[in-house]
Amino acid sequence: MSRRLFVIAVVGCQAAVAMAARGRTVRVEHAGPDRVHIPAGRFTMGLPAEDVEVLLEECHVAVGSSTDPRFDHCGSWGLALSRRTHREVWIDGFWMEVGEVTTAAYRHCARAGACDIGPLVSGDTRHLGDSLPIVNVTRAEAMTYCEWRGGRLPTEAEWERAARGDDPTDPSNDPRTWPWGNQARPDDFNHGKAREPVLRQLAEVAPPLTLALSRASADPDDSDGWLYAAPPGRLRWSDGPFGIHDQAGNVAEWVLDDFDELGFIELSATNPMRQGPPGSAAVTRGGSWRDPPFSARVDVPSYQSAFKILRPLEPDTRAVNIGFRCVFGGAVPDATVGSR
Repeated sequence: MSRRLFVIAVVGCQAAVAMAARGRTVRVEHAGPDRVHIPAGRFTMGLPAEDVEVLLEECHVAVGSSTDPRFDHCGSWGLALSRRTHREVWIDGFWMEVGEVTTAAYRHCARAGACDIGPLVSGDTRHLGDSLPIVNVTRAEAMTYCEWRGGRLPTEAEWERAARGDDPTDPSNDPRTWPWGNQARPDDFNHGKAREPVLRQLAEVAPPLTLALSRASADPDDSDGWLYAAPPGRLRWSDGPFGIHDQAGNVAEWVLDDFDELGFIELSATNPMRQGPPGSAAVTRGGSWRDPPFSARVDVPSYQSAFKILRPLEPDTRAVNIGFRCVFGGAVPDATVGSR
């Protein structure tokens, strides 16, 4: 859909809502099957305080632990989580793509001369099937693609709003842990698995190896039917409450926010976004086919972001398990600049 038609669709929807409020029956035209409208509203962002220790233990099981605090990467992540507990956030309405951006869609942008070909010539070609999510894409390249489409990357808050969909004013709609609800369903979304015990033992005695293991996340797991990434929408249990596919697992997704151990401290409660100083770590959301299952919760950021020893998750990272999706419309994010 062209940018002009998209604007018309959004304005039309706004007018329809106004007429409906006056009691008139209206027909609302959809913006197309590739995106879903996420209505404005308040939602509970972040995780329950009592889950911080649980997630910390799950992280240690997945990537190993160290008695040396300098190499306790999960401890750094746990500290960040403790500053990202429940709070109410208002998000203006926006449109989000139903599926993760595919290789074919990205190739179309590259052929038009608008996108860099880097993701199409980087890494293992097994991950470059036309129907698969585009990977090996940096955050800047993802942003360029979305801008070419007339959109942008989502903020963390927008991504979580779409995956969570809860409203604190509705007592029947509690904050959910997973896109489908509160019950874990490890066989129904595309994730990785904890490393073999011998590798975790090696990590205990060899801090440099701990770093290498943490950067590689967990091991691939085919128990969910897919060893690597699946075409978007194949595992429908990972759909969010608005019908958006793969909001748990498959490929991790870039968002606009930078990572900061401050978490929610000093962040706006309306359309928030964290913008760190130069060199800040980036954030992905949703987990991936080689991340442990806990990374796919709707209420946590990528735990790689917190690894401040030598190599955090840098915005120019190319990885076979990181992709993205775009959003359209919405408010200009209220950016809070970090102080580190």
